[in-house]
Amino acid sequence: MIEYRINDSVIPDELDSFFQNWKSPPSREIKGKLLDGSDLIITARENGKLISFLTAISDGTMHAFITLVEVLELHQGKGIGKHLIKLAISHFKGYYDIVLITDPDKRAFYKKFGFNEIYGMHIRDFKYGKGSTSDNTG
Repeated sequence: MIEYRINDSVIPDELDSFFQNWKSPPSREIKGKLLDGSDLIITARENGKLISFLTAISDGTMHAFITLVEVLELHQGKGIGKHLIKLAISHFKGYYDIVLITDPDKRAFYKKFGFNEIYGMHIRDFKYGKGSTSDNTG
Protein backbone atom coordinates (compact mmCIF):
# COMPACT_ATOMS: atom_id res chain seq x y z
CA MET A 1 0.00 0.00 0.00
CA ILE A 2 1.32 3.42 -0.95
CA GLU A 3 0.95 6.25 1.55
CA TYR A 4 1.09 9.87 0.36
CA ARG A 5 2.11 12.60 2.79
CA ILE A 6 2.16 16.37 2.44
CA ASN A 7 5.12 18.06 4.14
CA ASP A 8 6.48 14.73 5.28
CA SER A 9 9.76 14.64 7.16
CA VAL A 10 12.52 13.47 4.81
CA ILE A 11 16.18 13.01 5.64
CA PRO A 12 18.77 13.74 2.94
CA ASP A 13 20.05 10.14 2.80
CA GLU A 14 16.58 8.96 1.72
CA LEU A 15 17.12 10.80 -1.58
CA ASP A 16 20.28 8.92 -2.61
CA SER A 17 18.50 6.44 -4.91
CA PHE A 18 16.80 9.22 -6.87
CA PHE A 19 19.97 10.91 -8.13
CA GLN A 20 22.09 7.91 -9.17
CA ASN A 21 21.90 8.62 -12.92
CA TRP A 22 22.37 12.40 -12.69
CA LYS A 23 25.43 13.89 -14.39
CA SER A 24 26.14 15.84 -11.21
CA PRO A 25 24.24 14.33 -8.25
CA PRO A 26 23.75 16.62 -5.25
CA SER A 27 25.86 16.14 -2.15
CA ARG A 28 24.25 15.28 1.18
CA GLU A 29 24.59 18.95 2.17
CA ILE A 30 22.82 20.13 -0.98
CA LYS A 31 20.03 17.57 -0.48
CA GLY A 32 19.56 18.89 3.06
CA LYS A 33 19.33 22.48 1.81
CA LEU A 34 16.91 21.38 -0.93
CA LEU A 35 14.62 19.85 1.66
CA ASP A 36 14.96 22.75 4.12
CA GLY A 37 14.27 25.33 1.40
CA SER A 38 11.19 23.64 -0.03
CA ASP A 39 7.82 25.16 0.82
CA LEU A 40 6.09 21.92 -0.15
CA ILE A 41 7.30 18.33 0.03
CA ILE A 42 4.95 15.55 -1.00
CA THR A 43 6.12 11.98 -0.54
CA ALA A 44 4.96 8.53 -1.54
CA ARG A 45 6.07 5.73 0.76
CA GLU A 46 5.60 2.00 0.54
CA ASN A 47 6.07 0.17 3.83
CA GLY A 48 7.78 3.32 5.13
CA LYS A 49 10.33 3.42 2.29
CA LEU A 50 10.46 6.59 0.19
CA ILE A 51 9.62 5.64 -3.40
CA SER A 52 8.71 9.06 -4.80
CA PHE A 53 8.74 12.73 -3.88
CA LEU A 54 7.86 16.19 -5.16
CA THR A 55 9.33 19.47 -3.97
CA ALA A 56 8.16 23.01 -4.66
CA ILE A 57 8.92 26.58 -3.69
CA SER A 58 6.44 29.44 -3.61
CA ASP A 59 5.91 33.08 -2.74
CA GLY A 60 2.83 31.96 -0.82
CA THR A 61 0.19 33.59 -2.95
CA MET A 62 0.83 34.03 -6.68
CA HIS A 63 3.67 31.87 -7.92
CA ALA A 64 4.70 28.29 -7.27
CA PHE A 65 7.56 26.39 -8.87
CA ILE A 66 7.65 22.60 -8.78
CA THR A 67 11.35 21.91 -8.49
CA LEU A 68 11.51 18.10 -8.51
CA VAL A 69 9.20 15.20 -9.26
CA GLU A 70 11.08 11.94 -8.78
CA VAL A 71 9.80 8.35 -8.85
CA LEU A 72 12.12 5.39 -8.37
CA GLU A 73 12.41 3.50 -11.65
CA LEU A 74 10.91 0.32 -10.18
CA HIS A 75 7.73 2.26 -9.32
CA GLN A 76 7.31 4.27 -12.52
CA GLY A 77 4.17 3.71 -14.56
CA LYS A 78 2.00 3.04 -11.49
CA GLY A 79 0.36 6.50 -11.31
CA ILE A 80 2.48 7.69 -8.39
CA GLY A 81 3.90 10.75 -10.15
CA LYS A 82 0.41 11.54 -11.42
CA HIS A 83 -0.92 11.53 -7.87
CA LEU A 84 1.94 13.76 -6.62
CA ILE A 85 1.25 16.31 -9.37
CA LYS A 86 -2.50 16.34 -8.59
CA LEU A 87 -1.76 16.92 -4.90
CA ALA A 88 0.63 19.78 -5.73
CA ILE A 89 -1.85 21.44 -8.11
CA SER A 90 -4.54 21.15 -5.45
CA HIS A 91 -2.19 22.62 -2.83
CA PHE A 92 -1.47 25.65 -5.07
CA LYS A 93 -5.07 26.07 -6.32
CA GLY A 94 -5.83 29.74 -6.99
CA TYR A 95 -2.23 30.72 -7.66
CA TYR A 96 -1.56 32.82 -10.77
CA ASP A 97 1.26 30.55 -11.97
CA ILE A 98 2.36 26.99 -11.24
CA VAL A 99 5.56 26.40 -13.17
CA LEU A 100 7.92 23.48 -13.70
CA ILE A 101 10.82 22.70 -15.96
CA THR A 102 10.98 19.25 -17.53
CA ASP A 103 12.81 17.25 -20.13
CA PRO A 104 11.20 17.29 -23.59
CA ASP A 105 10.20 13.61 -23.38
CA LYS A 106 8.03 14.39 -20.32
CA ARG A 107 5.96 17.19 -21.94
CA ALA A 108 2.98 14.97 -22.79
CA PHE A 109 2.77 13.76 -19.17
CA TYR A 110 2.50 17.30 -17.76
CA LYS A 111 0.14 18.53 -20.49
CA LYS A 112 -2.43 16.04 -19.13
CA PHE A 113 -2.63 18.21 -16.00
CA GLY A 114 -3.11 21.48 -17.87
CA PHE A 115 0.51 22.60 -18.05
CA ASN A 116 1.30 24.57 -21.20
CA GLU A 117 4.65 25.08 -22.84
CA ILE A 118 6.11 28.52 -22.27
CA TYR A 119 9.28 30.23 -23.31
CA GLY A 120 11.94 30.13 -20.65
CA MET A 121 15.62 30.60 -20.01
CA HIS A 122 18.01 29.09 -17.51
CA ILE A 123 21.63 28.72 -16.52
CA ARG A 124 22.74 25.27 -15.47
CA ASP A 125 25.92 24.77 -13.48
CA PHE A 126 27.00 21.14 -13.12
CA LYS A 127 29.48 22.20 -10.43
CA TYR A 128 26.81 23.73 -8.18
CA GLY A 129 27.47 23.75 -4.48
CA LYS A 130 31.22 23.58 -5.04
CA GLY A 131 31.96 27.31 -5.09
CA SER A 132 32.08 27.42 -8.89
CA THR A 133 30.86 30.31 -10.99
CA SER A 134 30.81 28.19 -14.12
CA ASP A 135 28.35 29.10 -16.87
CA ASN A 136 27.95 25.59 -18.26
CA THR A 137 24.57 25.07 -19.86
CA GLY A 138 22.79 22.02 -21.00
